[in-house]
Amino acid sequence: MAIDVSHNRSGLSWLRHLWVLAGLTALIVLALIPPADRGETGAWLIRDALAIERLFPLFGFGISLALVGRRAALFAALLWAVGIALGFTFRIELMATLQQLPGAITHHFLTMPISAIAIGATLALGRWSRPVLIVPAGLVLGVMYALSVKLSDPSYGGAPWVFLAGIGLGIWLIGSVYLVLRSWQAQWFEIAGLIVGSWLVAIGLLYGGVALMGGKLKPKNVDPSTAASENAPAAETAVPEADAFPSFGAPPPAAPPGSKKPDFQP
Repeated sequence: MAIDVSHNRSGLSWLRHLWVLAGLTALIVLALIPPADRGETGAWLIRDALAIERLFPLFGFGISLALVGRRAALFAALLWAVGIALGFTFRIELMATLQQLPGAITHHFLTMPISAIAIGATLALGRWSRPVLIVPAGLVLGVMYALSVKLSDPSYGGAPWVFLAGIGLGIWLIGSVYLVLRSWQAQWFEIAGLIVGSWLVAIGLLYGGVALMGGKLKPKNVDPSTAASENAPAAETAVPEADAFPSFGAPPPAAPPGSKKPDFQP
């Protein structure tokens, strides 16, 4: 089956290429710098900001923006920016609310599963509901992304450069995915969006389910009479008797008369 692909050759296509290549070049150069010379912000970008669990929802959001009309895409992008501001301003109140959920504190306050489910549902539910769902999804993603950036900030909020670098990375990634997909119009993009959306929903549900269950996951079909208590101390290893290994520590046997002495003796 032939794939209908048309390339949008607008006069500003060179700006699209410059946007993508500039960001990729900056990341490659930063990765080539020795870790000791990257500084706090550079080290955070390579170590934490480029984690796949943080970038995958942003990647899905860029796909969603490319698969809706320009007006809906612009509105959703503005709501993402509003969500960034809200997440930064009310992060303390938001964490106080999310900490009531089991496993939230030990799993980044569930920012990844919430973002993945919101964006994944926007993609997976199809083209008819996407222009409506992308608006609240953009707001939710902005709030969660701002919170995740602040939670991983190695400066503990003392320097603004880490937060600004994280927001800049998010803008570049979303913009790159949007511009690339907008420049190439293909029928199979819709199918790819459904697949990516299903992945995001599945990943969000799995990760969120494991976080919510936490320590409640217990092995089944265990005989109570033989199962050890969770709080029982580990059994001490028995100390062998002194004569259990008589050759241990003894000098190696002497070489037979007339034989060559080996270079190494155990």
